Amino acid sequence: MSEGDPDRPLVERARAELPYGTAAYEELVRKHGGAVYRRAYSILRSESDAEEATQDVFLAVFRGLGRFRFERPFQHWLSIVTLNACRMILRKRAAEQRRRDAVETHSPPPAPTAEPDSLMRDLVLGLLDRIEEGTRVVLLMRFVEGFTFPEIAAQLDLSESAVKMRASRGAKQLRALYEEASRTKGPEESEDGGT
Repeated sequence: MSEGDPDRPLVERARAELPYGTAAYEELVRKHGGAVYRRAYSILRSESDAEEATQDVFLAVFRGLGRFRFERPFQHWLSIVTLNACRMILRKRAAEQRRRDAVETHSPPPAPTAEPDSLMRDLVLGLLDRIEEGTRVVLLMRFVEGFTFPEIAAQLDLSESAVKMRASRGAKQLRALYEEASRTKGPEESEDGGT
């Protein structure tokens, strides 16, 4: 399907060389490292987290390149690996925040600041975990990274109408999941307040 993938010759060379030869793999890292870092930073908004995500991505590429099939372009797979690495870091970040919150239970909740944007971002990214991967990638590329529909279509090797359909379907699913999460949270809070 992806005979025209410009990365195919380099990926095939890297697969033939690994694990003992790494010249072509290192060329892949040089070629795509900047884009992976920028994508990770656009999601994580932290230089150190974006660097960690970039390292995780290329470690996953090193380990998984032998299983990669050219059903989609290499860049498409790299996008998915990058999004997964970012989600893992966001989960770790949320778990650390929960631990800090548990330690500080005696303190009153902080007054709202600029935090709601990042809290909402974390909530939405958490809900995205519950959406099918192909749709999730389109939503992240469109609404988190700001790609246009034609750009997404080109990167994912899909038609523009298919991308728009996935974005529309995903936005509806995300809205339903958000409303469900809001309904679930409300009663718990009122019960806690009554005891």
